[in-house]
Amino acid sequence: MRGPRHEIARLQSDFYRDQFHKLLRWLSVTVMLIFLLLAAILYDLFFFQPVEQYYANTINGKILDMPSPRS
Repeated sequence: MRGPRHEIARLQSDFYRDQFHKLLRWLSVTVMLIFLLLAAILYDLFFFQPVEQYYANTINGKILDMPSPRS
């Protein structure tokens, strides 16, 4: 028959194994969330670029609006 030290060791082993699996699940979810956010940022950067605004200024620093270039 097993002694109390073996039982305590088995319980500790089960506890640490379960905690490791729980941590591994949270880590997997976090990594997936990071990749999802990275994909959203890259999508936004490549497909929603702001319209470039051109302007001219005079010698004394006054800013004049310019029409956008034709493309």
